[in-house]
Amino acid sequence: MIRAGKGTAGARWRARAPIALIVAGCVAVVGIAVGGASKPLPGLDVVPTGHWIYNSVLGKAFHIDGAGKRADAEVSVPGADKDSQVVQGPTQGYVVGPSKNIEFGKSTLSVEGSHPAPAPERPVTLEVRGGPYAVYRAAGTVSRFGEHAVTVKAGGPLGTPVATPDGRLWLHRLDTGLLCELAPGSERLSCPFVIPQGHKGSLTVVGDTAMFVDTTDDTARTVAVTGLGDPVKLGVEVPETAVAASNDVEGKVAILDPQGSRLHLVDAAPQNKTPPVTVGLPPGDYAGVAASRTAVAVVDRTSKTLRTYDRDGRERDKKPIPGEGGRPPVRGQDSRVYVDGVDGSHVLVVEHDGAVNEVPVTGAPDPAQDPKPVAPPPPQNPPDTRGPVTQPQPPPAPAGKPDRPVVPQPTKKPPPVAASPPGAPRSVTATPGNASATVRWNAAAANGAAVTGYRVTWSGGETMVGGGARTASITGLTNGASYVFTVAAINRAGTGPGASSAPVTPAVPKPPSAPGNVAAQPQGNGGALITWTPATANGSPITGYRIYWCPDSEGPNQPHDPPDCGEDTVGPSARQYVADFLLVGTELRFYVEAMSAAGNGPAGDDPTTPKGRPDIEVTQRNGMVRLVARTITESSNWNATLPVVVTGPGGLREEFTIKLTGQHNTGTDLFRYPGAKGDEVTVSLDPNSYDPITKTITWK
Repeated sequence: MIRAGKGTAGARWRARAPIALIVAGCVAVVGIAVGGASKPLPGLDVVPTGHWIYNSVLGKAFHIDGAGKRADAEVSVPGADKDSQVVQGPTQGYVVGPSKNIEFGKSTLSVEGSHPAPAPERPVTLEVRGGPYAVYRAAGTVSRFGEHAVTVKAGGPLGTPVATPDGRLWLHRLDTGLLCELAPGSERLSCPFVIPQGHKGSLTVVGDTAMFVDTTDDTARTVAVTGLGDPVKLGVEVPETAVAASNDVEGKVAILDPQGSRLHLVDAAPQNKTPPVTVGLPPGDYAGVAASRTAVAVVDRTSKTLRTYDRDGRERDKKPIPGEGGRPPVRGQDSRVYVDGVDGSHVLVVEHDGAVNEVPVTGAPDPAQDPKPVAPPPPQNPPDTRGPVTQPQPPPAPAGKPDRPVVPQPTKKPPPVAASPPGAPRSVTATPGNASATVRWNAAAANGAAVTGYRVTWSGGETMVGGGARTASITGLTNGASYVFTVAAINRAGTGPGASSAPVTPAVPKPPSAPGNVAAQPQGNGGALITWTPATANGSPITGYRIYWCPDSEGPNQPHDPPDCGEDTVGPSARQYVADFLLVGTELRFYVEAMSAAGNGPAGDDPTTPKGRPDIEVTQRNGMVRLVARTITESSNWNATLPVVVTGPGGLREEFTIKLTGQHNTGTDLFRYPGAKGDEVTVSLDPNSYDPITKTITWK
């Protein structure tokens, strides 16, 4: 067992005991909206829920209530680094930047300390039991904040860390392959395991168990204090650059292949494995993957798009990321996924079901956030950064004069910021429909007074919606005419500037075109891989693709009679599908058609012949020739009906058919043999796509 060095005492944060406020009688709860507020909001409860984000434009940290889809508290953080992020513990929050880490109280909403960062890089943060943590991957340094604060050197660069529900932090040393553990309250790393030399991969957590996904040999192993588990095949080939989400989605590991623009959803259980699901992603630059309880989120930096999928690869939502784009997705304390804007002016919240909501992060700038800071005079004595923060004491009274009561001087309040009309709404888009259009936008800056409404105008009309609306449905338009929609925000100070959509032309929607380049090929045992290129929507968004198949002789319009025929549907972004449990040795034709509200379009098609590996065993039982047939295949539902021929002395020849099923023995008493002891009886099976199988027994 290898142990890393002990944490440095000088890097510790002062301990914070949990705060409990118990009031007998009644409890008053006051809520104040954050947008445009110029004074601090009431303190938060000490339970670490939701998500914190740092807005570098306003110089403030905001708490995001994921369930309420709003910012419900803010704290001014003067001097924080522009590229800071926020991580929270039970009672404290920490604004973590490349040069400094600033501590604030969640109940007081005020800064309570500042310390230099241990490394000049943006760390990976984790909000877990016994933490929170900041892991500086390039420097190989781990900082734990809170009651058991410590900074630990790992001795080399690290992969993306994960934490199990019991608070154990797991780390992967990239240079040596060591797998290390930092237990709650511990000040040393324990590195008892090492992966095979030269192998690459990443850590994840499935349920309560850490796992290492080995992208070199396409396996997964459990990681625990008791040892490494046996490797389990992923069932899909992934490149060494693939990365796994830090936690599972309903028992499946989400693995992002950024180079191949693919998302794999893999069952890593050693038993009762389900086939992996592969989702074809649009080409792009994908920045990380994260999972909530039942959904997976990926961020495409090229198109500035957040996409979510369920455990079966079905697309749940797709939303543009406002402004300059978003950070990689992270999972919050409430198991939701959050995507922070680059400057902290917005955050996208991924609900447990994969739905995405945008929360604007707005407010008045921090008056203390001086754009031209003046260096303070040097202190007479260097401060002790390790001790508790203390308030300065008043100077002693002059000798010989009686003490006089100190009369507090009134604090001069900064003048209120005058409200002005709102800013222009962001990202205005319009989607045409049948004599209609749907207009969408992102929130306008309030500029000191809450937005009370949005006015949408176009050639020939206008409409008003509330200040919380982000869409407007426009009807009564003329099909074939071009429209530009302009959206302007309104508050008590007036109407702000408008922002316009690109021109759109309403039309009667038509079914989509046929998907292009439909191709089918055998895959595995009794399976087939079907791929295609996108269909054209023709005026109505594509909602998914329908894949169906039948023996080539039956044609596309025959009744579907499994297992000979079958069908399934996938989401609109899918570009491939794996069909399982197919009829082996028979040519099947696979059809793919796009679906929309206007109907299903024509199908593209391609044939292929699924393959399997059959075998037979011949025995004698109670005077009967008995045949046991099986297939060696991963699917227990694989099946095929094939001919059997039995021959023997004296010109004996009997013909039968038998059904083979995957991984299950099919025992059949073929017939009662009329011959004598010592006769040789031969049974032959013709599996169509494979060489005939022949077994001979001597009659007893």
